[in-house]
Amino acid sequence: MTNGGGDYASRMRFAVEVVRAVRQRVGNDFIIIYRLSMLDLVENGGTFDETVQLAQAIEAAGATLINTGIGWHEARIPTIATPVPRGAFSWVTRKLKGHVSVPLIATNRINDPQVAETILARGDADMVSMARPFLADAEFLAKAQSGRADEINTCIGCNQACLDRIFIGKVTSCLVNPRACHETHMPITPVIRKKNLAVVGAGPAGLAFAINAASRGHHVTLF
Repeated sequence: MTNGGGDYASRMRFAVEVVRAVRQRVGNDFIIIYRLSMLDLVENGGTFDETVQLAQAIEAAGATLINTGIGWHEARIPTIATPVPRGAFSWVTRKLKGHVSVPLIATNRINDPQVAETILARGDADMVSMARPFLADAEFLAKAQSGRADEINTCIGCNQACLDRIFIGKVTSCLVNPRACHETHMPITPVIRKKNLAVVGAGPAGLAFAINAASRGHHVTLF
């Protein structure tokens, strides 16, 4: 494509035309979610005025929802790692509200049901997006809905077994849930012979072993 350079209206043409073409092909009843970079966090990145301009054009082209992304991979500012406070960037999503009428989705470091509820209650966003928390615990939603949020195996934002593995072309997983994406190779099957097991040490490793052993049918005593 050679006609997409120049001023900002020209530079955003490709994205707008893609959304418009998809809408024309799928009809009005199909949901189109557009991922919009709200903060590039790199030198000479986009401005907020440009972000608003693109968001409005994307809405006009037919997007149903806008998912507000934060930061490029090249950015030196952490956005999803452990030191970043939970829900730290929902204010950016809130800043776009009022400029568009389609629902907005907040992202980044939302890994706890209460954090998500707080973001929605404050009016920062209409929806929240989670990905890594479901690697940590595939039953995240079921536990939250049934009042068992305290049982959720929480994503710690380490990125070591998910993003780090993706970047080197390996199958992703999760440091706090090694079965993630490997369920068929690491099935939890009932034991044939139940044993009485003593686990000495209630640190992370001991607790993880005790839980898995008990889930398979062993009688576990944890010290």
